[in-house]
Amino acid sequence: MKIDKIPETIDPNLNLEQIRDECLDLVKKRSYVSAGVAVIPVPFLDVVIDVGMLSILIPEINARFGLAPEQISVFDPQTKKIHWNELRKRGFEFSGLVVARTAAKASLNNMAAKVLTKQVTKFIPLGGSIIAASLGYIVMKKVAEAHVEESYKLAKSIQQKQQANVVKYA
Repeated sequence: MKIDKIPETIDPNLNLEQIRDECLDLVKKRSYVSAGVAVIPVPFLDVVIDVGMLSILIPEINARFGLAPEQISVFDPQTKKIHWNELRKRGFEFSGLVVARTAAKASLNNMAAKVLTKQVTKFIPLGGSIIAASLGYIVMKKVAEAHVEESYKLAKSIQQKQQANVVKYA
């Protein structure tokens, strides 16, 4: 996240590496759910489920890293505004990925239909489900892991600046 003004303090006792590992495990579990839902042949069900999962997962990741709104409420309104504008941009990026995922699924399904011969036509539903599940897993994992890494970097930089200030004043 590129932010001009970022919060200046974060809990110095947070073990950010452990939090990152826990969040990446959580992302992997949610990605498996996304893949499972993508197999169900209901149009856009997987997209709706992914959006719902990310709308819960992203604030949970923020809270674990100490970047939740209630954890930064002590900061001035301008700092909070900049921080939440950056988080909103992440939401727009996710929307773009949802559109790209839908287009990629349609493109792959069309390509697969052209390439397959009559002898393997009976396997198209299975092939389509495998492609949908793979795409569901990959896209969910990529979006959520990117957020985990950006949150980790932001929290780490805040912690390092905070520790540098403590050492400077000690």
